[in-house]
Amino acid sequence: PPTCQVSYHLDDEWSDGFQASLRVTTDEPLSGWQLAWTFPDGQRIGQTWDATPHQNGAQVTAEAKDYNREVAAHGTIAFGFVGTRDGGNGAPRGFRLNGEPCANG
Repeated sequence: PPTCQVSYHLDDEWSDGFQASLRVTTDEPLSGWQLAWTFPDGQRIGQTWDATPHQNGAQVTAEAKDYNREVAAHGTIAFGFVGTRDGGNGAPRGFRLNGEPCANG
């Protein structure tokens, strides 16, 4: 079973963009983390807070900053971003924390 759960929330949207927040709860303690997912609809990640983003096509990763690398067991990771889109505003899918699949919740 997944050892993490991701909550993705669309905070705001406009014709060619959106603002979203993510909250990840992990059962295991972490020393450094990377959350990966797949964007639909031509979405691109832009300004991000509390994570460092990378994107290659539809594949996105967000990595810990120095100040939020350590996460206790049953702890939470939270960050947000502004993105652009050239299609619909579908939700991301396939969340993986440090390579392990997460449940959506």
